[in-house]
Amino acid sequence: MALRKLFAAAVLSVPLAGLAQTPEAKPAEAPPAAPAAAPAPLVQVYGTLNVNLQYTEASGATTPSENVKPRFAIATDSTGIGVRGTLDLGHGYKGVYQCETTANLDGEDTRAICNRNSRVGLQSFWGTLFYGNWDTPYKSGHYGTKADDVFGNTDVFGYQGIMGSPGYGTRTGAFNSSATNAVTASFDQRGANSVAYWTPKFGGLSGKIQYSVDEFSNQTGVVRPQLLAAAVNYDMGPFSVVAAAEYHEDAFGIRSINAANNQSMTSKDLGLRLAAGYDLPLGVGTLNVVGMVEQLSYAQDDSPVGYKDFSRIAWMLGAKFRTGPHELRARYSMALAPDISGADGAPALPATADDDLGATSYAVGYAYHFAKSTQVYVFYTQIMNEDQARYTFGVGGAAAVVGANTQEGSTPTAGGAGIRLAF
Repeated sequence: MALRKLFAAAVLSVPLAGLAQTPEAKPAEAPPAAPAAAPAPLVQVYGTLNVNLQYTEASGATTPSENVKPRFAIATDSTGIGVRGTLDLGHGYKGVYQCETTANLDGEDTRAICNRNSRVGLQSFWGTLFYGNWDTPYKSGHYGTKADDVFGNTDVFGYQGIMGSPGYGTRTGAFNSSATNAVTASFDQRGANSVAYWTPKFGGLSGKIQYSVDEFSNQTGVVRPQLLAAAVNYDMGPFSVVAAAEYHEDAFGIRSINAANNQSMTSKDLGLRLAAGYDLPLGVGTLNVVGMVEQLSYAQDDSPVGYKDFSRIAWMLGAKFRTGPHELRARYSMALAPDISGADGAPALPATADDDLGATSYAVGYAYHFAKSTQVYVFYTQIMNEDQARYTFGVGGAAAVVGANTQEGSTPTAGGAGIRLAF
């Protein structure tokens, strides 16, 4: 009997001893496995719908009869819808593609499919190589960095009214397409017929290079329009700096500057740009400050008439302050008077040839961000041309005000309100 009681007590003591173990004695559990990174989507539909009601005019022209009366317009600049995706090919390779098309919500124009940034290429540890139609590194090297335009690189309030333009009614463009390869003076270009390579980022340092091929050379090959552009970007924490260069061969940009250079001879144009930006925390918000300087040079050395060389320097300073959903924006730009040389053997240039060809510009605005994808905004901007200058809004604006319709000495002005939605 005593043995049976002893055995029962021993059996009961095993679970009781387990319950009495301290937490330190409990066997360690393996941590849960980290979830696998979501693969890049094979098909993604995306877009940006940017529409505003704007008031435009151009007063103060050297010839008063050329002033443009005020008018309203609906602008849809940088509005597009596209599809893009990534396909895992194995062995560390991915296929990438994008087809983006202009979406004119005002119903004024229709365009071919994939007429905006579009490409097909390969991506791996060594970077991305692609063919297509894409904003050049000179134009886009600062996109998404702390050195980006505080107004977002678009519409009448974008920085292209001065930067990337020699004046003379020059607007943004597309290089080396059958419709536009004849003459282009802008350095705010989307490069068609392009091959491009983007490096991966190494400790904040990355680079891009793009070549628009000479498909539209003339029959003899004497005139061979082509573009080569590159940008190097250092982007680390609150600081960004971007250096970019772009070379145009046989784009005849100098014809936009001086119509007398209407010769079928070679031309060489070069743009050089340096930009920097910094995010400064101020407790209640963040102040982003941006600066940019560039030099544009145009040459047609063998022309017997008109200009031989044209070179101008421009700079800009911009700032935006974001606190909560509120954002204040401001920018000031200046194009200095150019240096001009006449063609060899041509009559001497008048003493005023390079005078009164500068311009200044400013833009101010406010945006309220409902969400990361959606904002409403207001803006006001002016370009103040000197007596002989014809700087114009590089993007957007009523047709009667912009481009070739911008008169010498005028002051293109625009103001309005809009909504921008991205998905």
